[in-house]
Amino acid sequence: MSACDSQEAVRRRPFGRLRAALAVAVVTASTAVAPVVPAAATPRPQEDTPASDRAYVANTTARTLSFLDTDDRTVTHTVAVPSGAADVGVSWRVHRAYVTGGSGSHTVSVVDTERARVVGTIRVGDRPEGIAVSRDGRRAYVTNADSGTVSVIDTGRNRVLRTVRVGAFPRGVAVSPDGKHVYVANLLSGSVSVIAAAPGRVVATVPLGTGTAAYDVAVSPDGRLAYVSTGNGTEYVSVIDTRAATVLDAVPVEAGAESLAVSPDGGSVYVSSGFGNDEVSVIDTEVGTVARSFRVPGGAEGLALGYEGRQMYVATGLGSRSAVYVDTETDRVMGTTTVGTGPMGVAVESEPEPVDTRAGTGRRIHWKTGQKPAAAR
Repeated sequence: MSACDSQEAVRRRPFGRLRAALAVAVVTASTAVAPVVPAAATPRPQEDTPASDRAYVANTTARTLSFLDTDDRTVTHTVAVPSGAADVGVSWRVHRAYVTGGSGSHTVSVVDTERARVVGTIRVGDRPEGIAVSRDGRRAYVTNADSGTVSVIDTGRNRVLRTVRVGAFPRGVAVSPDGKHVYVANLLSGSVSVIAAAPGRVVATVPLGTGTAAYDVAVSPDGRLAYVSTGNGTEYVSVIDTRAATVLDAVPVEAGAESLAVSPDGGSVYVSSGFGNDEVSVIDTEVGTVARSFRVPGGAEGLALGYEGRQMYVATGLGSRSAVYVDTETDRVMGTTTVGTGPMGVAVESEPEPVDTRAGTGRRIHWKTGQKPAAAR
């Protein structure tokens, strides 16, 4: 499907209901009745559980953060987050997890991942939802859905450096591998805002089509492509050329498109079905289509990759209370761990490898022609 064809197809479909917006409404209803449990200090993590072997799950309904030992597949600690737990991002540099409050909140909770306790809160905009931490761990970017802004947090000082206005109801956010650009999925605007990290302002806005809801965004390892999950009754993953700030194509995903994760080699894009469904679709970037899919018991919401992309962690959603481990080489479910109620977001704490600008170029296709770039042949 060409970019023009995909955009015309979007224009011709009735807007109907925005499934992504409905999902947000469900989150609102769930968190509104969740009891607020005072945050309490918990024992220091075991010395034989290094930070690089941990994943963190934001349990929206329970308002807690679960610490996962990914080797033993056990919960080592549970930290209460009274201000809410919509999503989580981790800064390996300062050993902190940043938990967005979601509906009814205007704060981000700071959790010390070595001592497993809340050590502070940062006031941001209204309804902080998505969060992304730069590869060097120095900056965290938070989407404030009801304010239409992004808060830029200095993770060393735990304070907001600046606030950037973007589109309507920003939800997903991702940082380029070199840390120079931030991509924001504006759900109600159906667009992606491109922020230049320095000086911290929007330098481009990429429309995805009339009636499109932009939910999540992820960037390829070489930084040349951005993938955006979109929905307006029929789900796509839109492909953006980050250099030209234009849409190259839209890949249909029949199972549904919500959260995204890109493999370290750039060859696969994982797409959770979300909305109470239990399927993960895998886009092969060499051919530009969904190549396969697999089911996750309990549901498929938030995604994160660990162990050099060989293992995936899946948060199973509002109606569940488990995290699922998947072997990405075989698409086989390796096990599950019981966490808090309503797991929605998941993140892994590990020191990233140095940025390789050539990563993924050997398998990346030219989305306009379906051919590999000449340099990659």
